[in-house]
Amino acid sequence: MKPCGRAVRSHGLRLLACATFAAASAPARAELFDTTNDLGGVGLLQMPTARFADDGEFGVGVSTVRPYNQVHFLAEPLPWLEATFRYTDVTNRLYGPQSFSGSQTYKDRSFGFKMRLLEEGELWPAIALGVQDFGGTGVFASEYLVASRRYYDFDFSFGMATGRLGAGGDIGNPLGLLSSHFKQDRVAADNSGSTPGGAGLSRLFTGRVGAFGGVQWHTPIPGVSLLVEYDGNDYQHEGLGNKLPQDTHINAGLDYEPWSGTHLEVGYERGNKLSVNLEFRVNFQKFRGIPKTADPPLPAIKVRQDAPQDAPQSAAVVTVLPVPADAQQQTVDRLRTALSEQTFSLVAVNFDASKREIQVWLRQDRYRDPSQVVGRTARILTAAAPDQIDRFTVVNLDDGTETYRITVQRRDFERLATGDTSPEEIRLNADVAIPEAGDPQASFNALDRRPRFSYDMGPAVRQQIGGPDGFYFGQLLWHVSGEIAINNHLSFSSAVGINIVNNLDGLKQNSNSSLPHVRSDITEYLRHGKNALDQLETDYIWSPAREIYARTSAGIFEDMYGGVAGELLYRPFGKRWALGFDINHLWQRDYDERFDFRHYQVTTGFATLYYSFPMYHLVGRLAVGQYLAGDRGATIDLARRFDSGVLVGAFATKTNVSAAQFGEGSFDKGIYISIPFDIFFSQSSRTQGTFVFRPLTRDGGQRARDGKDLYSETDGGDLGHIDETWPEVVH
Repeated sequence: MKPCGRAVRSHGLRLLACATFAAASAPARAELFDTTNDLGGVGLLQMPTARFADDGEFGVGVSTVRPYNQVHFLAEPLPWLEATFRYTDVTNRLYGPQSFSGSQTYKDRSFGFKMRLLEEGELWPAIALGVQDFGGTGVFASEYLVASRRYYDFDFSFGMATGRLGAGGDIGNPLGLLSSHFKQDRVAADNSGSTPGGAGLSRLFTGRVGAFGGVQWHTPIPGVSLLVEYDGNDYQHEGLGNKLPQDTHINAGLDYEPWSGTHLEVGYERGNKLSVNLEFRVNFQKFRGIPKTADPPLPAIKVRQDAPQDAPQSAAVVTVLPVPADAQQQTVDRLRTALSEQTFSLVAVNFDASKREIQVWLRQDRYRDPSQVVGRTARILTAAAPDQIDRFTVVNLDDGTETYRITVQRRDFERLATGDTSPEEIRLNADVAIPEAGDPQASFNALDRRPRFSYDMGPAVRQQIGGPDGFYFGQLLWHVSGEIAINNHLSFSSAVGINIVNNLDGLKQNSNSSLPHVRSDITEYLRHGKNALDQLETDYIWSPAREIYARTSAGIFEDMYGGVAGELLYRPFGKRWALGFDINHLWQRDYDERFDFRHYQVTTGFATLYYSFPMYHLVGRLAVGQYLAGDRGATIDLARRFDSGVLVGAFATKTNVSAAQFGEGSFDKGIYISIPFDIFFSQSSRTQGTFVFRPLTRDGGQRARDGKDLYSETDGGDLGHIDETWPEVVH
């Protein structure tokens, strides 16, 4: 190896490499340098680094450097994993034949990810492995290994890449020692016109290797960083045959952070193009939503005059003091009134004199965290319950089934009022019990026998983005939904969408799938279902035995399917796993989304294993069964729930349909994010909105919504979730 001094004189890239590793023994600053590159990942201008955003960080941005305009999304679902998703507008290439696509320029979409292999230490740099444009068309495909090292206000990076990021290099691929597969001509493969949208597994880490690197200087000016990089791409082998002039491999720019979460980056790239990158970020691990000033006031705690210093430890030493009938009725009346002020509905009350305990069954649709329900109900009970009652048991019902049953000591809440205890001590004395099956067995049962009606309405959007017939087709509509609960188990729900404005008549692309068109006729539904009946279903949910939940459903489940369905879930209390079975028979709806159905019908069914991992609040699902097109296979889904309640996940489905028969995309895959609406509002709510991003919608590996999901319905009783949110018991 040449000494660093000679490398400085001979090649600027070697300077970056030497500086990176020579700085390995230097002290490091505590700050993270996590600017975003033009493609949406943490990096410099074009090049990635081994840096990562903070855990739980999410960003959306736009960038331009001709001929590419990009909208990119960044997610840090795990501390060591970065995921990106982007749309790219290639402004000097047409999407397709002008007779079909008009003058629309080419649109590309793809995923990328980066994994941390090694944390930065005192004597070594951080190291990361990344894949760019995975599962897309391969226009920007690249794989890389990169190292980063801080030296005071400087952050140096150096990497090696195959594909686009290393196209300017001519280093033999070291993986060729393992297999001649890695020696194949990457440029020829990327421009061969092979099926786009595949996973790209065959091209990973193939072809020649090139080097890249750069440095970021965190200047003394607050919020300003200087970026300089060596671009490993030569721009002569771009996808779509898009050769671009490059006057220099050196790119430079400035990044400005005017306030936390906002970055504006301006650069000069390829020696001839101005670049601009604007990004906004939020951290869903740290952000807990705006203060809930519109929630009902927190009930005051009443302290008994002659309260015992400690709650009884055993029923064997308790003096039985029955609560007189008139006192019981007064308690129930006070409870009903106070709970309704909290928007809770009282279902049943039981007085257990032997335990000096009152048990309360209730329904509520306001709070996501069980601790808040228990805390507010216990506060009410300190004022409503007779003095001889020492224990409060709060039982939550969702669709008539118990989802959690928590007993707290009255004395703990009295001590909370005087500042003599903490939420942690209350949890230590609390008892979380196995939810019971069947209806409540109580002294005062079925207090409210009337049907319950709820509704919601507001604007909604349906859209299709990135098609060859036009980049954006969308509809703004007014969405109205409602539900009638006939009793604790049976409910009817419906939803309609009323058109306000749309440009859906411009949709022209028809499905060319060789499989039954179970999803790929989406444009027909968009065009003809502008005023649509989205849902009209009935669900009956019950618990036939402890830890077992069941559901039967019938009606119109979604915009494309209706039918009959059943589900059974075994969810053992306190365990990390659960097992579900579902089966349904579905009819495909007509395009106008009213009451008519098409001829296609299918039976689908799945066995699903759920597992809650002990780290990062991860939940995995593995479903095996038959899908809408009659194909059979498995879906794996992994999601993380952040402290804010935001859920982020990814899924992939592989069935017995070949990649060629599946068509563009090779197999079904995507990412999704579920956001609690109340983090944006001053009032608590259990309503969530889910957004799914798929590179393409095809017919293989597709499922239909077939009623309420039992695992989600029973999730409130998860012990881990209760323990994590317990500090909220004081709110």
